[in-house]
Amino acid sequence: MFGRSLTSRRVMCTSLLGAWVVLGSALAAAADRPDANLDQVTLQLKWKHQFQFAGYYAAVAQGYYREAGLEVRLREAEPDHDPVDAVLAGQAEFGVGTSELLLLRGKGKPVVALAVIYQHSPLVLLARRSAGADDLQALATKPVMIEAQSAELFAYFKDEGVDPARLRLVPHTFDVHDLINGKVAAMSAYSTDETFQLKQAGFDYLQFTPRAGGIDFYGDNLFTTEAQVRAHPARVAAFRRASLRGWDYALAHPDETADLILRDYSPRKSREALRFEAEQTAQLMHPELIEVGHMNPGRWRHIADTYAEFGMLPADFSLNGFLYDPNPQTDYRWAYWTLGIVSVVALTLLGWALPLMRLNRRLSQSEKQYRDLVELAPFPVSVSDGETHRILFANRSAAAAMTAPVAAIEGEPVIGFYDDPADRERLLAGLSADQPVVDFEVRLRTPGGRRIWVLMSAAKVEFSGRRAVLVAFQDITQRREMQDELHRAKDAAEAANAAKSHYLAVMTHEVRTPLSGIIGLAQLTREEPLSDEQRENLGLIETTGQSLIALIGDILDYSKIEAGHMEVEKVALEAAPLLYELCRLFKAAAQAKNIALSVQIGADVPPVVRSDPVRLRQILSNLLSNAIKFTTSGKIEIGVAAERLREGGWRLIFQVHDTGSGIAADKVARLFQPFSQADSSIARRFGGTGLGLAISRRLARLLGGDLSVASKLGQGSTFMVEITAEAMDLPPQTKG
Repeated sequence: MFGRSLTSRRVMCTSLLGAWVVLGSALAAAADRPDANLDQVTLQLKWKHQFQFAGYYAAVAQGYYREAGLEVRLREAEPDHDPVDAVLAGQAEFGVGTSELLLLRGKGKPVVALAVIYQHSPLVLLARRSAGADDLQALATKPVMIEAQSAELFAYFKDEGVDPARLRLVPHTFDVHDLINGKVAAMSAYSTDETFQLKQAGFDYLQFTPRAGGIDFYGDNLFTTEAQVRAHPARVAAFRRASLRGWDYALAHPDETADLILRDYSPRKSREALRFEAEQTAQLMHPELIEVGHMNPGRWRHIADTYAEFGMLPADFSLNGFLYDPNPQTDYRWAYWTLGIVSVVALTLLGWALPLMRLNRRLSQSEKQYRDLVELAPFPVSVSDGETHRILFANRSAAAAMTAPVAAIEGEPVIGFYDDPADRERLLAGLSADQPVVDFEVRLRTPGGRRIWVLMSAAKVEFSGRRAVLVAFQDITQRREMQDELHRAKDAAEAANAAKSHYLAVMTHEVRTPLSGIIGLAQLTREEPLSDEQRENLGLIETTGQSLIALIGDILDYSKIEAGHMEVEKVALEAAPLLYELCRLFKAAAQAKNIALSVQIGADVPPVVRSDPVRLRQILSNLLSNAIKFTTSGKIEIGVAAERLREGGWRLIFQVHDTGSGIAADKVARLFQPFSQADSSIARRFGGTGLGLAISRRLARLLGGDLSVASKLGQGSTFMVEITAEAMDLPPQTKG
């Protein structure tokens, strides 16, 4: 009996357990099944799940969509598919897109912008600092990854003078390791996303943002199609409201939203990465200043005009139908017809009343819109009474700049906010009825006593029936402090440079005087009866002294060039006689080493031009001296050729070619650096300080040209000096 009872109980328990399992499965299935009473819609995201779409996750989790009568499916983007195409094809009712929606509108695509989420685009170009790409021009010939919907980056390239058609574009892998490992020189990315990965990897990178070129576009934008707006206006309005509520919640609860993403959507990113993305997102959205979703038609107009400037849109492209109006005007025409049927008298009366009502309401709405725009403007704005000079209105940004609540600003005398009251008088003096004051730099004082520099613009307006002054300004305190610091550094550098020049002048005078005496005594003593050894020692003293004087001259010349005090003359220069004279001067030194020295004069070289023969002689003498120094046998040629310049004058090209030891390719770059030589052994073998070529190049540039070298190790070198010279008309020769 007990056995049967136990068995029966087991069967009953098993049956109950099975029933609970079935019931639980049914409840779970019911929970996962869409509610048939809710409107089923899909939102197409523009990338994979991350904080970039936090507002939509929050709207789902907080039940905002369900309260709006919607069951919303959030659909991730696929790398090889355009999210906008999915919406246009009817695979989703709503989508997230960039400001490139305007370009699609220009191509006839029926897209409609519902709300702006990012007030500034996070799209940037990240480049390897080690790739030698300090600007966009340097990237024109290097492999670059740029994702789809990046028209603002191409506009940025155009603005910087780089034709996008010249770019070496490679398929985008969306993997920062391709940048880190050097597979590409740059890649498009989001400042909210990939920069975190690069910082975590300790990778040194450069960031180019279109905003630096004045291309400040909106970022992620919620959009739909014209068909959706026409066929389902209530759905569109409800979806927009619920989505923006979700964004308000996500921005107010970033940690909770990050946990929601990790738990319900994707563990692809770490919590730390999501928190970084949340912080960067808030900086691009400005929720403390601008209502989430706010669209400024003027800003869209600017974006369209920017696209038009670069040939991406027609000029004056119409925005009609592109911007969604969340508060459309009611059409009262049906009321006119009904009232007309009831009574001609009523029609007459209402014919006057209704337009007035509509006009008043439009004026009220317009006033509210403009006041909201000013109140939420991301820059400080204030209005002061034209007679009492007290502040009538200050927006939130003005209060933030003054680090005081609005109540502590409004009603106060304007003059109390100026560090120098005379600045206020100068501002008012510059204002006229139709002429504003722009970029007036002035220092203000906050209620707390802090002083700030601002760049101010002002105009006379009418405010609430009063004559008033509207002022908008930008805090430039940091810029002014930087400028002041630069001025102080410049003054200090100039003072140090002046002290250095004075010291060098005194030092060279003090050194040259005893050196000249030593050389003179050595020369006098050599005239006395001496042994060969004594005569040789005196010659060594004289040579060493002359080397020291030459060194002092080089240092003085370089100091003058550095200080900008080196001047060049414009006098008659005869190139051919100058070369022959130099050849005679260095002939003995060349013959001592069995080196043939020759001169080559080009057929087009003019007999006389206008330049500085002294400085040219200094350059060529240095080059000839070096050629003889580093040539053990063979030949040295010095020559000149000429080219007529289109704008007048001449380009003279001097060459000094030798068959000496030559210079290794990796040493050439060091030749023209001051106090540097191609090889450290040169100073030990031949002496010198490494200033000669540095001075020669600076002098060549002062003469309107440059100094360059072509050399191969063991095969000799060719130094080329280019200068520009003015043409010089010779007086006509007369027969006598």
